[in-house]
Amino acid sequence: MSKYKAKVIEKIDNGPGVMNSIKVGVFRVEGEREEQVCEYIRNYSTLFNTFYHCKKANKDLALYSPHYTATRVMELPSGKDIGGEEPSSWGFCPVDYYVPSYIEQEFEWTSQDGAKHITRQRLNEPSEDDLLPSEGEYSRATPISPLLYYPFGFIAGCIWGDDSSYKIQYLDLSEVEKGIIRREERFGYIAIPEGLTLRQAIDLCDYMDDPNEDRIIIAIQKQFNLRTGKVID
Repeated sequence: MSKYKAKVIEKIDNGPGVMNSIKVGVFRVEGEREEQVCEYIRNYSTLFNTFYHCKKANKDLALYSPHYTATRVMELPSGKDIGGEEPSSWGFCPVDYYVPSYIEQEFEWTSQDGAKHITRQRLNEPSEDDLLPSEGEYSRATPISPLLYYPFGFIAGCIWGDDSSYKIQYLDLSEVEKGIIRREERFGYIAIPEGLTLRQAIDLCDYMDDPNEDRIIIAIQKQFNLRTGKVID
């Protein structure tokens, strides 16, 4: 299974009084082997975590930010830009992306009376080991789907000139294969705790892709007045 990652391959000096840029290489990773497949220029001096590989409609895609005030969609391995947000002086500057993934499993287990049971279950954020059949003393789990991605994601960042914290917003990726993304401040004005990645801050352990169980956990940062206990906005 191919994966894609990005890293800085060259720093670009744009001259006095102008923010430096970087050249970013995109690499296909298969086991221990890495192969550069394309590259792009980002008009900011730091990459942050502004490249995230995912799949939709059997296409390899990536969320990325060639302009620091916008999120775009890249087709892989070609590197073709297929759409997304337009740069804006009031745009949301991304620093981190996260698109949750899952696999479908067939779970066989034996009850105390010796009866065999088979259930189908969804496993969120599987590890490499989860992508292979596993045997327990009384159970067996067999993957019955490839790694799949939910039609939504998350972004952390800020409006240019905002305060120093990074806010978490929701991304509608239901049409991402067409280069269409929709960003929402769905959870209100919430900040990611310092030192955590977006993936670490969001927990889908209870998410069932069901209208009655659309529950996620988000670790957020809040300030309080020590004397009154009130939240400081």
